[in-house]
Amino acid sequence: MSLICTALVLTIGSMRHPRSDSELGQQSRLHTCRFTLVNGQWQGTCTPAPEDLVRVTMSRANAITTGAWKKGVDPDEVWAGKMVYTDDAEKIEIETYPEGTGVLRTGSGWFPVSNFQSSPSSVQFQFDTAKEVPPSDLDRQIIERASAILSSDAVWNRADNRKCSPTDTRWSIYCAMEKATIDVTGAFHHRRPALQVVRQIVDERTAGRNYHHRLMDYNNDPSTHLDDVRSLFAEALKRIHP
Repeated sequence: MSLICTALVLTIGSMRHPRSDSELGQQSRLHTCRFTLVNGQWQGTCTPAPEDLVRVTMSRANAITTGAWKKGVDPDEVWAGKMVYTDDAEKIEIETYPEGTGVLRTGSGWFPVSNFQSSPSSVQFQFDTAKEVPPSDLDRQIIERASAILSSDAVWNRADNRKCSPTDTRWSIYCAMEKATIDVTGAFHHRRPALQVVRQIVDERTAGRNYHHRLMDYNNDPSTHLDDVRSLFAEALKRIHP
């Protein structure tokens, strides 16, 4: 799958504010993206039409920068760029694998790519924002590692601000997951499947509490105890097939 040009521009729907996990499982939101080479850039749109218009710029990259997806599996091709909104922008990455499969990593989640095809005159693929990428063997290792990191009250940071440092000696739920992700995969992405599984369980446990940042607010909630944290990781492991 070789391309003549290294720049890609597309238009897709906003994914900054994803629906709840229960809603995501109920309705397919398959987007078909098609691009052509225009004035030295790959340009195109994704259908169905987005609720609000978004512009994305991408180029070929040497490697994924936000951590391996699966153990011992390297992508055929990697793209990196920005999803630009009217008021901000977010980084995205796409990795492709044999038979046109792949993963689109965004600030709202990791979504499966299908039917990826490229030629000297066109690029196209599909992705479904209602079907986030399922956890891999590395995601299971991340949760196991986070559980080992956050092993006692002595190392539990009850005043999380989602700012984590390599020199930390006490960790919140979020920072334990960040450290575990880096330890296991070499880098961090806050929407990788391991964290999404944990967020889903927190959502289920705290329905009606109106948390602004689920992991931070659950961590800092005075009603949350270490036993709750331990059971959170244990439940996440049960939901990931070994």
